[in-house]
Amino acid sequence: MIDSESPDPELLELAFPYAMDAVSADERATIDQWVDASDAATAAAFDDTVRGVRETVAAMTVVDSVAPPADLENAILSAIDGSTDLRSRRPGWRWLVAAAALVVALGAGAGAVFFVDRDAEKITYDITAQLVHEQPDTRTRSAVVEGGGALLVTTSAQLGAATVNFDGVAAPVEGQAYQLWLVPPEGAPRSVGVLGQLPAADTPFVTRFHPADTLAITIEPLDGSPQPTSTPITTLDLG
Repeated sequence: MIDSESPDPELLELAFPYAMDAVSADERATIDQWVDASDAATAAAFDDTVRGVRETVAAMTVVDSVAPPADLENAILSAIDGSTDLRSRRPGWRWLVAAAALVVALGAGAGAVFFVDRDAEKITYDITAQLVHEQPDTRTRSAVVEGGGALLVTTSAQLGAATVNFDGVAAPVEGQAYQLWLVPPEGAPRSVGVLGQLPAADTPFVTRFHPADTLAITIEPLDGSPQPTSTPITTLDLG
C-alpha cells in the first residue's frame, strides 16, 4: 500500500533498466538492497513500475513476434551512464527507453497500447481479455458468490493480469454496484472497478494484479466507495 511519503525518484529511475534486464548482476543486487531499505511508498512505486514495463513488453511479444529494431538495445544501453555508481545515471534516460519501446509496439501492431504520461511520469497501457487468455501460463479458478452464482477468474502471472466473469450472479440492485478490490497481504484494499451492471460473458472485466493480491467483491453505492463498507460477497487469492 503506497503511503503519503514521496517515492525516491533516484530509485524509480532504475526501475526501467531493472525491468528490461539492462543492468548487471551486481547492479541488480544493489538495486534489490536499495528497494528493501526504502520506505513503503518508494518500494511500492518501484514494484509497480517494474511490473508495468514487463507486462507491456510481454504484451508486445505475444501479440506479434516481430523482431525489435536492431538499434533498440544500443539505444537503451547508450542512455545509461557507464559509471558503476547507480545514483549517477542520467535522469532523463527513461523517456528514451519508453520511446524505443513504443517504436517496437507500433512496428508490431501490438494489441497492448501504452504511452508515456510525462505529467504522471508513468507508463499506462491496456491489456485485453483476449491477450490474457492467449498466455501459456493462464489459470482459471472459480469462487462461490454469496447469493448465488460464481466468479470465474482467469489469471496470467506473466502479464500480471486477470479476467473476471460473473457466472449466474444476479445483477446489483438499483442504486448499488459491485466493487472489485485488490487486497494486498498488508495495507488497505485498492479499488479496481465499480460495476453498476455485470459485463457480458464475451467481454469480461480485466484488471492488473500482483501475485500476492486477493480479489474481493463488495456491494457498494452506485458510485463506489473509497474503501469497502460491507463484507465481501466473495474472495479469491490470485497467487
